[in-house]
Amino acid sequence: MKRALATLAVGSLAVLASACSGEDGQAEPQGSPAPSVPSSAPASSEATSDLPHSGAPAVDNPLPESAVSGDPCDTLTREQVTTALGEGAEPGKRTDKEELGTSCRWTHLSAQSSFIVGFLTETGEGLSSTYANAKPQSEVFNEVAPVEEYPAVTYKSRAEAPMCTAVVGIANEYAVSVTGTLGTDAEREGKDPCKPVQEVASWVVSNLKANG
Repeated sequence: MKRALATLAVGSLAVLASACSGEDGQAEPQGSPAPSVPSSAPASSEATSDLPHSGAPAVDNPLPESAVSGDPCDTLTREQVTTALGEGAEPGKRTDKEELGTSCRWTHLSAQSSFIVGFLTETGEGLSSTYANAKPQSEVFNEVAPVEEYPAVTYKSRAEAPMCTAVVGIANEYAVSVTGTLGTDAEREGKDPCKPVQEVASWVVSNLKANG
C-alpha cells in the first residue's frame, strides 16, 4: 500500500479563506510557492443560500453533520498516516481556522513532509464554495471520480505547482478537504501531487462513513 502514495508536504489549507495562506511553523519543501487562496466570500451574487450553486453537483446521499463534528485528528489511522508520510510521522495537531472549520496537520519533520485534513463547515455551502471561490483562481481545477461515492474536485494554483487540494462534498452544506504537496524528491521527478491527495481523501471519507 505504501507504494501508492508519494510523500506529502503541505503549504496551507488553501481552500476558502485568504487568512489561510500559510500555517505557522509548517514544514514546506524548499522553493514551494504559496498557493493562490480564494476569498471566503462568495464570488458573485449567484452564490446564494440556495444549494448547490456555482456549478457544484448536488450531494444525494449526504453524511450526517455529526460525521464532521468530531476531532479531525481522529479521521486517519496510524497506519494510514505512516503510509502517507513514512515512519517517524508525528501525531496529528489541530490547526483550526475559525472561518473554515476544524482541521488537523500531520508532519514528518526530518522528511519535511505533512498534510492537512479539514472539515469545511463554517461557510455552510460545502463544495459550492469551492466552485465559487477556488475555481476562478486556480489554473488547474478538475472534477474527479467520486470519492467513496461523493462528488470531488482537485485544484492547483498553477499547473506546475507541487501543491494540490482535494475537496469532497459529503453534503450540500459541508465538505472535507485534504491539502498536500509532494516532497522534494517527487517534485523533482515531476510527479502529480493530486493523486496521493485524493487517496488520503478517500481514506478520510471512508473512515467518516464507517464511524457514522
